[in-house]
Amino acid sequence: MIIDDRKTGWSRTTVFMLAIGIGMMIWFSPGAARADQPVAAMNMGFQSGTITGIYETTLQIDHKTYSLTPDVVLLDRHGDALSAKYLQVDIEVRYHLEKGSKDRIDRMILLLPE
Repeated sequence: MIIDDRKTGWSRTTVFMLAIGIGMMIWFSPGAARADQPVAAMNMGFQSGTITGIYETTLQIDHKTYSLTPDVVLLDRHGDALSAKYLQVDIEVRYHLEKGSKDRIDRMILLLPE
């Protein structure tokens, strides 16, 4: 493509620099920097801790006892669903308490080793 400076008013250098600038904005966008982290909205209202105990109907996070709601959602750091078999002592977690509750977890992100 030949750009005629007389018709467009744009020089080749200006067009080239504009293309480089747009490419850099896309490459360094915040989404690209956080590709391996959970979506920010997924973490709103979540607390952090480490599982310190697992019992028949409860678990402990940082030595505080919690129960899981019957419809608890367990996710990995990428947002993929997990089953309860992935709950283990010493796993770091982000957890969300059921509205109006101080000890019932309805959503949990397990930060499993990769």
